[in-house]
Amino acid sequence: MRMLALLVVFVMALVSVPGVASAAAEEDLGYPIAARILSQDQSQGVDADGRPQAYWVTAGNPEIPGMFQVTDIRTGEVVFKERLPAGVNSWASTFSTADGTVYFGMTEGQLYRWKPGDTAVTSLGVPYPGEGIWRLAAAPDGVIYGGTYPGGKLFSHDPRTGAFTDHGQVVPGETYARTLAVDDRHVYVGTQPRARLARFDRATGTIEQIPLPAEYGTHEVVYDMTRARDHLLLRVQPSNDLLVYDTVEKTFDNIVKGISGRAISPLDPSGHNVYFRIAAEGIVRYDLDTHTWTKTGWGPNGFPGSWAWIEMDNPDFPGKSLAMTYYYGRVYVWNPETRKTAYLGEDKLEGAPNLIQAIGAAPDGAIHVGGFLSPPGMARLDPATGATTLLAAAGQIEGFGSYGRHLVYGRYPDGLLLDYDLDKPWAYGTNPKAPVAIGHEQDRPQAFAQTGDLIAVGSVPKSGRLGGALTLWNPATGEVDVHRDVVPAQSVVSLAQHRGLLYGGTSINGGYGIDPTAKEAELFVFDPATRRTVSSVVPVPGAATVNALTVDAKGVIWGLADGTLFTFDPRKGHVTKQQRLFPRESSMYGHDRALVLSGDRHLYATMAGSLWRVDRRAWKAVKLTSDGVAYLTKGGDGNLYYARGARLFRWKP
Repeated sequence: MRMLALLVVFVMALVSVPGVASAAAEEDLGYPIAARILSQDQSQGVDADGRPQAYWVTAGNPEIPGMFQVTDIRTGEVVFKERLPAGVNSWASTFSTADGTVYFGMTEGQLYRWKPGDTAVTSLGVPYPGEGIWRLAAAPDGVIYGGTYPGGKLFSHDPRTGAFTDHGQVVPGETYARTLAVDDRHVYVGTQPRARLARFDRATGTIEQIPLPAEYGTHEVVYDMTRARDHLLLRVQPSNDLLVYDTVEKTFDNIVKGISGRAISPLDPSGHNVYFRIAAEGIVRYDLDTHTWTKTGWGPNGFPGSWAWIEMDNPDFPGKSLAMTYYYGRVYVWNPETRKTAYLGEDKLEGAPNLIQAIGAAPDGAIHVGGFLSPPGMARLDPATGATTLLAAAGQIEGFGSYGRHLVYGRYPDGLLLDYDLDKPWAYGTNPKAPVAIGHEQDRPQAFAQTGDLIAVGSVPKSGRLGGALTLWNPATGEVDVHRDVVPAQSVVSLAQHRGLLYGGTSINGGYGIDPTAKEAELFVFDPATRRTVSSVVPVPGAATVNALTVDAKGVIWGLADGTLFTFDPRKGHVTKQQRLFPRESSMYGHDRALVLSGDRHLYATMAGSLWRVDRRAWKAVKLTSDGVAYLTKGGDGNLYYARGARLFRWKP
């Protein structure tokens, strides 16, 4: 009997139990990008004693909320910090001089406040569920105004009464109220995905649209604004031109070409000048009387996120000095009289592990991990030793590919392509060299496939645009041949190559902030030799995204579309089988879903936050592990690598 019981236990141990991950099969590799300091928006103010302070909301991840932190600019000490109860990212922070309080909002919709001396942050709740807060501005009388996404709303909050007022969508069809400037009478609102400017009358509630100069009619966003005297200074993208608007005469008095983001300073103590950055010139002084600028000789290694005129209480910094924050947690100070400068690094701020955005296997077998808005860089994992190396300055990576002994990747924003030679040391700017831009309004290069000497790249367009692209990129020369709208009004989000032809999967979605016009995602066949589309089909009726494509040893194309597995026979030119094997789940672009073949019997897939093993003969799926699994790839060691939030995991089949 005892031998029989042992045999039963042994047999049960061999049985795969759906939904339960084996501790021996799954290995937690921790945080590949362990800590980042990133505060997308910042503000500055003073405490009750007049000491200048910088306010940060350093980004968190799905496991760890963001953190509010306060730096004393005179000493560099962090004088307050608190991990927030909810919310990961903040693009909205403002200091109200009326009540000496900083207000900040989260892209997840939470609104908070903190006054110097408070022992804790105060939550003001989620004023508009479903709306993220994307910019805040304080009026002289203390009323706080906010802009939202995706409703493009303007709202106000009166701290004296606690009341919130919804002023509605500022410009019809514009989903982001992206930037604000406020005075006694008006709130100026800049929008995205089309660059539009509007003025809200605080007394009557009426909204007046202000046409931009004709050459900016197709621009994407009014990103920054500063009110100085009777002028409104606004930076528009993608040109980064500064437009100077006279609010009394209602005319545009000047345009400064190609300034550097992000913010424009408030008026200086003389009452004549504002300051901003031009990349090749450093910080410049702009005279509002003559509408000319001059160089200051100050060139901080960062672009401004907020500005303030502060008192340093230091003989080297007499009178007022100009303080500039940078979203990596740094502060730069400059005195216009002595030309002295001061610098505060980010080392005393507390970060959080970086959310994983992409995973790729390099030809040398290493695993590379890209992070969301990643200041630290890209992580390289050696599968044999488990050691992780940080490759600095990689940026936000949307997808990986390879050829020979090179790792290639696509970076957001601006649709940048980079080529990393694995046989040479990483040195951003040299290896990889300066990136190549796809252009043609492309923003997110996320799908890669080698075809001969070229790399095919599938991409998603910029905010507010439909029409992704299939790009043929020659890394040796940097040349790009861009084919936009291969499938009209759809993005190219998955690619595979077989016998000289490219197989591409699409998403009906374009950039953020625009509704799709197409109804179903397609699978297309493209011939790189003739540069023409051979054919296209709808592989899964009703699916919004063809998330992943791969080719087996027999040349059959396997695809994944919103929870349905399908096969496509290149010889017959049609889908041969499809079956819903997973919970249906769609996402904007589906690049967190993936397929990996294993031998001639199984494939592995990520879908609906889980890792699945599929028997390719029986078309049966078994859930191996769940809880937010995404971004699957197969390493050179034969193991599977995937993410949960900011953590990297390995599964040993």
